[in-house]
Amino acid sequence: MQPNICLNVQCHHVGIPFDPLCTSALENLSFYQIAKMRKINVDKYLISALVERWRPETNSFHLPVGEMTITLQDVSCLWGLPIHGKPLVRKADAQWSEIVERLLGIPVDEQHMKQKKRRKGDDNAVVRNSQYSLNLGKLRERFHVLPDNPMDREINWHARALVLEILGSIVFTDTSGDGVPAMYLQFMQDLGQPIEYNWGVAALALLYRQLSIGAEKERLEISGPLLLLQLWSWSRLPLGRPEVIFEKPKEGEELDEEEEEQEVHLDYNPIFGAKWCVAHAFDVPHSAGTEYYRNQIDLIRQGAVD
Repeated sequence: MQPNICLNVQCHHVGIPFDPLCTSALENLSFYQIAKMRKINVDKYLISALVERWRPETNSFHLPVGEMTITLQDVSCLWGLPIHGKPLVRKADAQWSEIVERLLGIPVDEQHMKQKKRRKGDDNAVVRNSQYSLNLGKLRERFHVLPDNPMDREINWHARALVLEILGSIVFTDTSGDGVPAMYLQFMQDLGQPIEYNWGVAALALLYRQLSIGAEKERLEISGPLLLLQLWSWSRLPLGRPEVIFEKPKEGEELDEEEEEQEVHLDYNPIFGAKWCVAHAFDVPHSAGTEYYRNQIDLIRQGAVD
């Protein structure tokens, strides 16, 4: 990889808004914490520099201070996703159109769902399996706002749609970046009580796999939970780490809507990753380039990592 040439990263802002009425459902689905991180930008230059240091044979980054890697503890602390619970297993015989209509309230003729084929190896390889995917753009259009005085089922539809977009845009992104598998809905059926599926293990396994793919020569893009990788780097390494600049108002001053949301993050969000949800300033310009981070990694010494 040449200086200042970087990978194309697949990670997007979540367009479906967070509504406080969905809080209970999101907490029961274990996605309340990560829903607050839907607008954090991913630094493609930082990601590219880290990928260069990844070694698939050890599933770790080889740094001047030794080997480091992302663990399940990091997934839990940074994203709040469960690292215990039921595995994510797709139903082979599910009627996805019926499930989408029941759990999202979208009529069959308005679902904009397509079948994606997953192949192993090159494009001429045998089809390994297929899955039905919902169009993320259409999902954002339909759930761009929660209706006034919504019924419980409408609140649940909105919460499921938000989680689907989080999965398709942040957690389980693919190189197309335009869809999310409908299969994830099977893990969001009863929102009235906590449902613990092992999302954390699935996310970490995908990140390891995508880092190994991204480390291949001539690779031009990378997908997967790249926001997790960035938050890990900010928390563990002195690389592009921003400074939190939100300050509480003086007595008598009022907060605007965005500042109120930031204050909630600071005061009530229990996970470590919440510290990156508020406004922050960067010492390093976003156009610094891969070469800048490559040099910074070379300068890392003992005592500089957490």
